[in-house]
Amino acid sequence: MPRTRLVTSAALAALLVAPVAGAVPAGAAGAPTVSSLLAASGRALTGQPGVHLVVTTDRQGVHTVAVADIGRSAGHESYTSGAERFDVGVSTAAAYLSGSPSGLHALMGLSPKQVGKVGAKWIVMKKGSTQYKEFWLNLTAKGFGAILPTAKGTRLLGAHDVTTGGYQLRWTTPKSGSASASTTTLVIAAGARALPLSEEVAAAGASSLTVFSHWGEVVRFPRPSATIAYAKVFG
Repeated sequence: MPRTRLVTSAALAALLVAPVAGAVPAGAAGAPTVSSLLAASGRALTGQPGVHLVVTTDRQGVHTVAVADIGRSAGHESYTSGAERFDVGVSTAAAYLSGSPSGLHALMGLSPKQVGKVGAKWIVMKKGSTQYKEFWLNLTAKGFGAILPTAKGTRLLGAHDVTTGGYQLRWTTPKSGSASASTTTLVIAAGARALPLSEEVAAAGASSLTVFSHWGEVVRFPRPSATIAYAKVFG
Protein backbone atom coordinates (compact mmCIF):
# COMPACT_ATOMS: atom_id res chain seq x y z
CA MET A 1 0.00 0.00 0.00
CA PRO A 2 1.58 3.33 -1.00
CA ARG A 3 2.21 6.03 1.53
CA THR A 4 -0.20 8.95 1.55
CA ARG A 5 1.21 12.43 1.57
CA LEU A 6 -0.39 15.80 2.06
CA VAL A 7 0.15 17.81 -1.11
CA THR A 8 0.25 21.58 -0.88
CA SER A 9 -2.73 23.29 -2.65
CA ALA A 10 -6.20 25.34 -2.87
CA ALA A 11 -7.97 28.62 -3.69
CA LEU A 12 -8.40 31.05 -0.80
CA ALA A 13 -11.59 33.15 -0.66
CA ALA A 14 -11.08 36.54 -2.30
CA LEU A 15 -11.60 38.47 0.93
CA LEU A 16 -9.12 41.33 1.10
CA VAL A 17 -8.16 42.53 4.56
CA ALA A 18 -5.90 45.32 5.72
CA PRO A 19 -2.28 44.39 6.51
CA VAL A 20 -1.62 43.27 10.06
CA ALA A 21 -0.98 46.16 12.42
CA GLY A 22 2.71 46.63 12.94
CA ALA A 23 3.74 44.81 9.76
CA VAL A 24 6.93 46.28 8.34
CA PRO A 25 7.44 46.27 4.55
CA ALA A 26 10.37 44.14 3.42
CA GLY A 27 13.42 46.33 2.84
CA ALA A 28 12.29 49.04 5.27
CA ALA A 29 14.21 49.86 8.43
CA GLY A 30 13.46 47.23 11.04
CA ALA A 31 12.11 44.75 8.49
CA PRO A 32 12.93 41.07 9.02
CA THR A 33 15.39 39.20 6.86
CA VAL A 34 14.81 35.72 5.45
CA SER A 35 16.95 34.23 8.21
CA SER A 36 15.32 36.17 11.05
CA LEU A 37 11.82 35.39 9.76
CA LEU A 38 12.57 31.67 9.45
CA ALA A 39 14.09 31.66 12.93
CA ALA A 40 11.03 33.41 14.38
CA SER A 41 8.70 31.01 12.62
CA GLY A 42 10.72 28.02 13.84
CA ARG A 43 10.37 29.27 17.42
CA ALA A 44 6.63 29.83 16.93
CA LEU A 45 6.18 26.29 15.61
CA THR A 46 7.99 24.75 18.58
CA GLY A 47 5.45 23.50 21.08
CA GLN A 48 2.41 24.03 18.84
CA PRO A 49 -0.07 21.26 19.75
CA GLY A 50 -1.91 21.18 16.44
CA VAL A 51 -3.15 22.83 13.25
CA HIS A 52 -6.00 22.55 10.75
CA LEU A 53 -5.12 22.29 7.03
CA VAL A 54 -7.13 22.65 3.85
CA VAL A 55 -5.14 21.59 0.81
CA THR A 56 -6.45 21.91 -2.74
CA THR A 57 -4.59 20.80 -5.83
CA ASP A 58 -5.25 21.12 -9.56
CA ARG A 59 -3.15 18.86 -11.74
CA GLN A 60 -3.89 18.44 -15.45
CA GLY A 61 -7.59 19.13 -14.94
CA VAL A 62 -7.95 16.93 -11.85
CA HIS A 63 -9.09 18.75 -8.69
CA THR A 64 -8.32 17.25 -5.28
CA VAL A 65 -9.03 18.42 -1.73
CA ALA A 66 -7.40 17.25 1.49
CA VAL A 67 -8.66 18.39 4.89
CA ALA A 68 -6.51 17.49 7.87
CA ASP A 69 -6.03 18.10 11.57
CA ILE A 70 -2.46 17.41 12.68
CA GLY A 71 -1.60 17.17 16.36
CA ARG A 72 1.20 15.97 18.63
CA SER A 73 -0.25 12.56 19.41
CA ALA A 74 -3.01 12.17 16.82
CA GLY A 75 -4.04 13.25 13.34
CA HIS A 76 -6.71 12.80 10.70
CA GLU A 77 -6.90 13.44 6.95
CA SER A 78 -9.80 13.22 4.49
CA TYR A 79 -8.73 13.20 0.84
CA THR A 80 -11.16 13.59 -2.08
CA SER A 81 -10.52 13.42 -5.82
CA GLY A 82 -13.78 13.48 -7.77
CA ALA A 83 -15.89 10.57 -6.51
CA GLU A 84 -12.84 8.88 -4.97
CA ARG A 85 -12.13 9.35 -1.28
CA PHE A 86 -10.09 7.95 1.57
CA ASP A 87 -9.68 8.81 5.25
CA VAL A 88 -6.62 8.21 7.41
CA GLY A 89 -6.40 8.56 11.18
CA VAL A 90 -3.56 7.96 13.62
CA SER A 91 -3.27 7.80 17.40
CA THR A 92 -0.58 6.65 19.82
CA ALA A 93 -1.96 3.10 19.55
CA ALA A 94 -2.60 2.54 15.83
CA ALA A 95 -3.21 4.01 12.38
CA TYR A 96 -6.49 3.57 10.50
CA LEU A 97 -7.54 3.73 6.85
CA SER A 98 -10.98 3.70 5.22
CA GLY A 99 -12.48 5.03 2.00
CA SER A 100 -14.81 4.60 -0.90
CA PRO A 101 -14.23 1.44 -2.97
CA SER A 102 -12.86 3.48 -5.88
CA GLY A 103 -10.74 5.56 -3.52
CA LEU A 104 -9.15 2.53 -1.86
CA HIS A 105 -8.47 0.99 -5.28
CA ALA A 106 -7.41 3.98 -7.42
CA LEU A 107 -5.82 6.19 -4.75
CA MET A 108 -4.43 3.67 -2.26
CA GLY A 109 -3.63 0.77 -4.57
CA LEU A 110 -5.79 -1.94 -3.01
CA SER A 111 -6.90 -4.77 -5.30
CA PRO A 112 -10.66 -5.34 -5.88
CA LYS A 113 -10.42 -8.42 -3.63
CA GLN A 114 -8.79 -6.41 -0.84
CA VAL A 115 -11.39 -3.64 -1.23
CA GLY A 116 -14.10 -6.26 -0.84
CA LYS A 117 -12.58 -7.45 2.43
CA VAL A 118 -12.50 -3.92 3.82
CA GLY A 119 -16.06 -2.93 2.94
CA ALA A 120 -17.18 -0.13 5.27
CA LYS A 121 -14.56 -0.96 7.92
CA TRP A 122 -11.33 0.79 8.86
CA ILE A 123 -8.04 -1.06 8.29
CA VAL A 124 -5.99 -1.13 11.51
CA MET A 125 -2.19 -0.78 11.37
CA LYS A 126 -0.58 -1.50 14.73
CA LYS A 127 1.94 0.80 16.37
CA GLY A 128 5.46 -0.14 15.35
CA SER A 129 4.55 -1.37 11.87
CA THR A 130 6.05 0.29 8.79
CA GLN A 131 2.64 1.56 7.70
CA TYR A 132 1.96 3.04 11.14
CA LYS A 133 5.28 4.87 11.16
CA GLU A 134 4.60 6.42 7.74
CA PHE A 135 1.14 7.70 8.72
CA TRP A 136 2.45 8.90 12.09
CA LEU A 137 5.18 11.01 10.48
CA ASN A 138 2.72 12.45 7.97
CA LEU A 139 -0.15 13.24 10.33
CA THR A 140 1.51 14.45 13.52
CA ALA A 141 3.37 17.57 14.55
CA LYS A 142 6.79 16.01 13.91
CA GLY A 143 6.31 17.22 10.34
CA PHE A 144 5.89 20.90 11.29
CA GLY A 145 9.58 21.64 10.77
CA ALA A 146 9.33 20.52 7.13
CA ILE A 147 7.02 23.45 6.39
CA LEU A 148 9.89 25.93 6.48
CA PRO A 149 12.52 26.17 3.70
CA THR A 150 16.24 26.72 4.16
CA ALA A 151 17.41 30.32 4.01
CA LYS A 152 19.66 29.65 1.01
CA GLY A 153 17.78 30.26 -2.22
CA THR A 154 14.78 31.80 -0.43
CA ARG A 155 13.88 35.46 -0.88
CA LEU A 156 11.57 37.78 1.03
CA LEU A 157 9.17 39.61 -1.28
CA GLY A 158 8.79 43.36 -0.92
CA ALA A 159 4.99 43.27 -0.80
CA HIS A 160 2.85 41.73 1.92
CA ASP A 161 0.23 39.12 1.09
CA VAL A 162 -2.96 41.04 0.23
CA THR A 163 -5.23 38.51 1.95
CA THR A 164 -3.52 38.16 5.31
CA GLY A 165 -0.96 40.96 5.52
CA GLY A 166 1.72 38.35 6.17
CA TYR A 167 5.29 38.26 4.91
CA GLN A 168 5.89 36.29 1.69
CA LEU A 169 8.85 33.96 1.22
CA ARG A 170 9.48 32.52 -2.24
CA TRP A 171 11.86 29.87 -3.60
CA THR A 172 12.24 27.68 -6.67
CA THR A 173 12.76 23.92 -6.70
CA PRO A 174 14.52 22.66 -9.86
CA LYS A 175 13.24 19.72 -11.89
CA SER A 176 14.24 16.37 -10.43
CA GLY A 177 13.47 13.01 -11.99
CA SER A 178 9.79 12.98 -12.91
CA ALA A 179 9.02 16.06 -10.76
CA SER A 180 8.68 19.36 -12.64
CA ALA A 181 10.37 22.55 -11.51
CA SER A 182 8.15 24.50 -9.13
CA THR A 183 7.90 27.86 -7.39
CA THR A 184 6.65 28.02 -3.79
CA THR A 185 5.30 31.06 -1.94
CA LEU A 186 4.99 30.68 1.83
CA VAL A 187 3.08 33.33 3.80
CA ILE A 188 4.11 33.83 7.43
CA ALA A 189 2.11 35.95 9.87
CA ALA A 190 3.53 39.41 10.49
CA GLY A 191 2.18 39.63 14.04
CA ALA A 192 3.71 38.52 17.32
CA ARG A 193 3.52 34.83 16.36
CA ALA A 194 5.25 34.17 13.03
CA LEU A 195 3.20 31.09 12.15
CA PRO A 196 2.66 29.86 8.57
CA LEU A 197 -0.66 30.98 7.08
CA SER A 198 -0.57 29.54 3.56
CA GLU A 199 1.69 27.91 1.02
CA GLU A 200 1.14 28.06 -2.74
CA VAL A 201 3.04 25.88 -5.20
CA ALA A 202 3.02 26.44 -8.97
CA ALA A 203 4.48 24.01 -11.50
CA ALA A 204 3.92 23.11 -15.14
CA GLY A 205 0.34 21.85 -15.43
CA ALA A 206 -0.23 21.89 -11.68
CA SER A 207 -0.91 24.25 -8.79
CA SER A 208 -1.72 23.82 -5.14
CA LEU A 209 -2.55 25.89 -2.08
CA THR A 210 -2.38 24.91 1.57
CA VAL A 211 -4.20 27.06 4.10
CA PHE A 212 -3.18 26.74 7.77
CA SER A 213 -5.63 27.69 10.54
CA HIS A 214 -6.53 26.87 14.15
CA TRP A 215 -2.93 26.79 15.28
CA GLY A 216 -2.93 25.56 18.88
CA GLU A 217 -5.82 23.12 18.54
CA VAL A 218 -5.65 19.80 20.42
CA VAL A 219 -6.24 16.90 18.02
CA ARG A 220 -7.66 13.51 18.99
CA PHE A 221 -8.63 10.50 16.89
CA PRO A 222 -10.78 7.89 18.68
CA ARG A 223 -10.66 4.25 17.61
CA PRO A 224 -13.34 3.57 14.95
CA SER A 225 -16.03 1.07 15.96
CA ALA A 226 -15.80 -1.16 12.86
CA THR A 227 -12.25 -2.27 12.04
CA ILE A 228 -10.34 -5.02 10.23
CA ALA A 229 -6.71 -5.98 10.85
CA TYR A 230 -4.12 -5.07 8.21
CA ALA A 231 -3.00 -8.72 7.98
CA LYS A 232 -6.52 -9.88 7.13
CA VAL A 233 -6.66 -7.48 4.18
CA PHE A 234 -3.13 -7.93 2.83
CA GLY A 235 -2.26 -11.38 4.16
